[in-house]
Amino acid sequence: MTRSARTALWAAAASGAAVLTLRPLVVSSGWVVGALGMVCAVAGAGLVVRGVFRRRGLAVAVQALAVLGVLVLLFNGGTAVAGIVPTPATFSRLVQLTTDGVQVVQRYSVPAVDLRGLRLLLVAGAGLVAFAVDLFAVTLRRPALAGLPLLGMVAVPLALAPGGSSAIAFAVVVVPFLVLLAGDRRSSRPRAAGGGRRSVAGVTASATAAVGLVAAIAVPAAVPGLDERPLTINTGPGDTIAVINPILNLKASLGARSDATIVTYQTDEPDPAPLRIVTADVFDGQTWAPSTGADIPRSQRVQDGLSPAPGLSDAVRQAAAVRTTRISIRGLDQTYLPLPYPAVSVDIAGDWLYEKDSLNVVGDGETTRGRTYTVTHLEVDPTEQELRGAPQQAPEDIQKRYTALPDSLPQVVRDTARQVTDGSTDHYEQAAALQRYFRSTGGFTYSTTAPNDGGSDAVASFLNEKTGFCVQFASAMAVMARSLGIPARVAIGFLPGEEVTDKSWRISAQDAHAWPELYFDGVGWVRFEPTPATRTGQSPAWTTPLVPLTPVPSSSAGAPAPSTAATAPSATASTATSTTSAAAAQARPTGWDRFLALPWGWILGALVLVVAVLTPWVTASWASRRRWARVGDVSSSAEAAWQELAERVHDLGLSWPASTTPRQRAAALSEFTEAGSPAAVELQRMRAAVESARFGAGSSPSAGAVPGTVLVASAQSGRLVRAQVDVVVEAVAASRPRWLQWRARWFPMAGVRRFLDWWDAD
Repeated sequence: MTRSARTALWAAAASGAAVLTLRPLVVSSGWVVGALGMVCAVAGAGLVVRGVFRRRGLAVAVQALAVLGVLVLLFNGGTAVAGIVPTPATFSRLVQLTTDGVQVVQRYSVPAVDLRGLRLLLVAGAGLVAFAVDLFAVTLRRPALAGLPLLGMVAVPLALAPGGSSAIAFAVVVVPFLVLLAGDRRSSRPRAAGGGRRSVAGVTASATAAVGLVAAIAVPAAVPGLDERPLTINTGPGDTIAVINPILNLKASLGARSDATIVTYQTDEPDPAPLRIVTADVFDGQTWAPSTGADIPRSQRVQDGLSPAPGLSDAVRQAAAVRTTRISIRGLDQTYLPLPYPAVSVDIAGDWLYEKDSLNVVGDGETTRGRTYTVTHLEVDPTEQELRGAPQQAPEDIQKRYTALPDSLPQVVRDTARQVTDGSTDHYEQAAALQRYFRSTGGFTYSTTAPNDGGSDAVASFLNEKTGFCVQFASAMAVMARSLGIPARVAIGFLPGEEVTDKSWRISAQDAHAWPELYFDGVGWVRFEPTPATRTGQSPAWTTPLVPLTPVPSSSAGAPAPSTAATAPSATASTATSTTSAAAAQARPTGWDRFLALPWGWILGALVLVVAVLTPWVTASWASRRRWARVGDVSSSAEAAWQELAERVHDLGLSWPASTTPRQRAAALSEFTEAGSPAAVELQRMRAAVESARFGAGSSPSAGAVPGTVLVASAQSGRLVRAQVDVVVEAVAASRPRWLQWRARWFPMAGVRRFLDWWDAD
């Protein structure tokens, strides 16, 4: 394998590792296969063309065609001939997907669902990075420049992903890049006649890079961590920008420490409801996100009035009071517009469009920062009778869409929902029982710390740990409602905030909140509040039944069933607590679960670092043992001793050109040994032995031995042993800086130099 081929493979490894760092930005992993396939296609095209035709320029052209070919193959949508030959319709589709992907990037925060066009951007980005890295490292032979595209890709998750990128991902990208740099230094350094060793400066640079990599990974792990606060970014006094992520990961928090005012409003509504920003209706097991459908028509401008709220009957709409709220945005910067629900019209400047099925309002190139607008909206206060009287089966499209759950959802979640509602089939009673379970009877507590499990069984983990923040409460109730056949989704927005003057309110970043909305035909989407009162205050009036719930069977025979509204919650509470104990036991992690829950990323990272630190010492020890194991006579022992001495004093910062004779080298080392000392005697013995082995003349290996020497050559064979080398090395090390002594002992570079010699071999 040529040096060019090895460089191409390391370049592909660095590109593939950089692509994997983007994983935290997207909820799903479907795009990873295509992105890595793109990297392989670019690297493979370059290897084949350079190997067969020996033309670098031709390889660049073929690699560019490979990028286009993979995009056509994966995203042609049936417009390409035989699936690979593009047509004009293929290019139009690619352009449209690119436009859609750019809009997704501009509109949504991370982690994003695999939305329309986003996958194409990820795969195309992987191809461009792989192409650029290969171009710099292989074609132009400037591996240092390959760090630019790698840095550009790695910087994206560092800047956008909650908590940044992982230490393992960083190391996996940096290691192949360091190998590229090492190969560049070896190929650019002239070698002396007969071959020579790298200078101490080159070895020190490699060691410095390795130590820097270790420090970059280990130091952050040792420093006390900071809370992840994705909501608020302080850009200066009085200039707070708050960004609400419309994609809720059950491991992320909407909590924020900042009490800076970001929204103020005046309303004629006596008891304002939360301001809703966006609704998320797609749940994959660990993340809620807005559904993706067709683009919003430009005809759906909020200034022209919004469509009636889905599911709201004419009778309920006519009975609802019409309210007016004037909202001023002071520190909120995003594309979704905070509004009371359901809005009727919005008087605002700019292009703002609404979605008919959710009434989410999105800016078409507009943001909320600095906006002041007036909202006309309905104050819908459904009655218990209206909710109880709603059909038990929602319209088919709503029922199918808003009750969908992932197959990976743990069975304990469904079982707990049935046990909490105790077999009731009335959707209103089920919803009220779920809310009461989370707010009072289930033993849950509000905390800004998320459950440890942020994976596919995050809801089950929350039900077991019984502590979390609004995201956990809202998600758990929505998921359990769906498991009972009740259409549900999660809304994201702000609590009403603090009333500062009559009819004037302020909202701070601390008021960010999430809550579930359940669908009741005729009333539409109804807000419930499972988060405990310590955070949210009193729950909506319509969520607390005045009519007793279905009597719950008593635990003792003959006990009277509750007959009043006051006793119903108490009876249900005790039953709910007892019936959910089994579910909680099922949700409790087993030994295997606890084993899987260990921080394997950090554990594997630590193992990699340990291996990286120990590898030079192990390699050097193995090479030395192998060298001495091959000794068979006096001549081979002399060469082994001389080579061992050269490598070990090289680690101490002493080296010489390949043309230097043994006598000249021995004279240079004599400066570090005292005349007549055992080290000086052993040095001359080794010098004489190697001269005798190479030239057939010189002093006998045993000549000059002095009485009392601890380590002597074998009197019978005249062979040198490793212990004699130790005497000389110890004498030389005594005069060298202490850090060099430490490095030579615990981090010998002989193994690293052997690897770099292999790199030079064509």
